[in-house]
Amino acid sequence: MKRMIGLSLIAILALSGCAKKSENEISSNWKIGGEITVVTDRTDADEIFAQVEEKFKKKYPDVVDIKWESSADYDTHITTRMNTKEYGDVLFIPFSLNATPQEYSNYFVPLGKVENLEKEYMDVTEADYDSVVYGLPSRLNSLGVIYNKKVLKEAGVEAMPTTMEEMEVALKKVKDNTDAIPYYTNYNTILGIWGGALTSFGGEQYRLKTLKAGTAFKEGQPMREIMDFIYYVSSNGLIEEDPITGDIAKSLQMLADGKVAMIVSGSQDVPTIENMNSDKDNIAIAPFPVKLNGDNAIAYGADSVVGINKNSRNIETAKAFLEFFISSESGYAEESNGISPKNQILQMNKRKYLEKIKLF
Repeated sequence: MKRMIGLSLIAILALSGCAKKSENEISSNWKIGGEITVVTDRTDADEIFAQVEEKFKKKYPDVVDIKWESSADYDTHITTRMNTKEYGDVLFIPFSLNATPQEYSNYFVPLGKVENLEKEYMDVTEADYDSVVYGLPSRLNSLGVIYNKKVLKEAGVEAMPTTMEEMEVALKKVKDNTDAIPYYTNYNTILGIWGGALTSFGGEQYRLKTLKAGTAFKEGQPMREIMDFIYYVSSNGLIEEDPITGDIAKSLQMLADGKVAMIVSGSQDVPTIENMNSDKDNIAIAPFPVKLNGDNAIAYGADSVVGINKNSRNIETAKAFLEFFISSESGYAEESNGISPKNQILQMNKRKYLEKIKLF
């Protein structure tokens, strides 16, 4: 996740006009047909995928079949398959490749230059190298602190913290005044979650700047801020008893039941948690308790990035599917409690989306 929304300056989402279809669009007027295989990390989206497939086949009648494959342990599964040439036609790019972006070209079809694609899409630098894009977001979500209002009220916390110091005080009050776990870490996935949150601390170009300067772990830097926070909550008994065996699904239910006060996660989980409890108004999401340029901000970006296998035997159809899949036309983003990364879609729906995830 590489972008942020200043809550008091929500208009920064308003991009300059609705982009028209241009030469930067991924697909073209070539023949689309045959069959493709799509590999994802979603083991819970069969119904949504079936709807996407139906719509895609309606648009491209010569498409015979889409084979969907998925894995719960996706990164391990797909990186193993990528040792061969058979890893689907369209797939979610494993985030582990972020560490070695120069390898994108070994596995994925280049989709275009950053400067061109960013005119059409948001967050195009999730899987890029040397100004070339190899993957685009399947959807955009907001990332922040999801909390249980009743637990905080019982603890004596009147409002969500807006600074790290306030956050530490609030979590201590939860521990002292309630039976709830103040903060559930979801340790097994915490690096990915907090990695996306870093824009709230350091701005969109934080990684490039700190890597060049060699200051990533110095006091006051985003990574250090996060490490200090995790150390504080763990050393003061403000987290679950055994974070190593933590479970995301379990933490969502515990938050809904008031057994947990806060978790860090994406806005896509808000409706899920609401449906676990009859009092839907009791769950909300807040920005990270930090300020960037004097304003609290909430990070937003991709929880999955879609690319095309460079060894695909049907690249034309794969490209058309990728473009369709990430557009609002497919319905995937919206059905998954997100928003399409296309600029014009975000421009039109930003307020509706922000209301949906309870930032207003």
